[in-house]
Amino acid sequence: MKLLRCAVYIRVSSDEQAKYGDSMRDQKERGIEYIKTRKDAILQGIYIDDGVSGQKLDRGDFSNLMGAVKNQEIDLIVFTKLDRWFRNLRHYLNTQAMLEENGVAWIAIDQPYFDTSTPHGRAFVAQSMMWAELEAQNDGIRIRDVFRNKVKYGEVITGKVPRGYRIQDKHLVLSDEAPAIRDSIMYYLKTNSLNATLRYMSEEYQIIMTLQNLKSSILKNEKYTGKYRGNEHYCPRLITDEDFARIQKALSRNIRSHQKYDYLFSGLLSCAECGSRLNACQIHVVVKRNSGKIYRYCYPAYQCRQHAASGTCSMKGKIRETQIEKALLETLKEELETYKAVAKISESRTVDNRPRKSAIKNKMQRLKELYLNNAISIDEYKSDRLKLEQELCSLPDIEKPSKNVTDFKEFMEYDFKSLYDLLENAEKRRFWRSFISDIRISKSSARTCYMDVSFL
Repeated sequence: MKLLRCAVYIRVSSDEQAKYGDSMRDQKERGIEYIKTRKDAILQGIYIDDGVSGQKLDRGDFSNLMGAVKNQEIDLIVFTKLDRWFRNLRHYLNTQAMLEENGVAWIAIDQPYFDTSTPHGRAFVAQSMMWAELEAQNDGIRIRDVFRNKVKYGEVITGKVPRGYRIQDKHLVLSDEAPAIRDSIMYYLKTNSLNATLRYMSEEYQIIMTLQNLKSSILKNEKYTGKYRGNEHYCPRLITDEDFARIQKALSRNIRSHQKYDYLFSGLLSCAECGSRLNACQIHVVVKRNSGKIYRYCYPAYQCRQHAASGTCSMKGKIRETQIEKALLETLKEELETYKAVAKISESRTVDNRPRKSAIKNKMQRLKELYLNNAISIDEYKSDRLKLEQELCSLPDIEKPSKNVTDFKEFMEYDFKSLYDLLENAEKRRFWRSFISDIRISKSSARTCYMDVSFL
């Protein structure tokens, strides 16, 4: 007797998993038991998709199962109910055609009247799939409505909460860790260094986390401003909207701290010719003295990223850091006087970003619908959604003028040059970042460069 090679397929969506914690185990046990009762069947493998919607075709173990089908390793697929298999009619029909091409049948052990071996049976299954798809879409709408209502009244929709908060009576409240998290966020604003912030959190508060976790769960988390999904007062605020906007802008610069040397202007410099960022680098100089001794010197410098990568930018060579620093110190007061005049014009202007944020949220919803309708791939969906989320996080509701003329008057009257030379490199780095957002550089010769300074 030829034994049928059977695969057990198990799927649990996130909402069903929350309701029925043992559903996945139950599906597995019943599938294996069914195969044991058949004398002509043998277990080939078990394929599990945990927390994945039946409306999606791109599932991890489902893809592995289809690979085994194409490799002629399976004769029969076993699952409990039809909705475990699919909840999208078009996906089902496409997959069914592939199964028939490879001579693979399936059975829903709780619904044995489904029979894919006859035309009438296949038509009956297709019709059932249509109603299963409708039910899934209605479930999704109901779940979204429940979540929307919970967010409206400030209730949590998941047990996972940001560091610095805890759940009390279904609402987020500040925990004992909140002061440490706020201080760490402020430390990042001061240093603009992710690695330095991680060290600070570890040494001062014994909080250990990865760099990616610091960015995604803390620095990019809108909940720290007290807002979430359109609710302006979702939870207690830990930082201001202005601080959150500054954090997003700093993260977009992709500043990286160097292990051996704190470059003063990394992340601040851009090429006036092509618009690319200037990368931190080094200039190595070898000098041979009359005595015969050879001395090697190393100077911090910057070069155009585009020219270094492909040579397509006209700004060649490297610019020493000391050259940029000297030019800034010499022209800083003049630059600030010009900025003062511009600031007076724009200090009364405010920008209402709420219509723009609403339009971005609508784009995200349409993007989701395109993915659910299989019009775009999951990679395209994730990539486009990430860009929209970053744009949404970077926009405060009301954008007030960031130019404070009074502060700059005091700054210009202060004799900072007398103290600047006494600062360490890390302190000089923080000094320039405290009031400069971007420096566009164009180079005309080995010793001459022109700068256009933009202030915060």
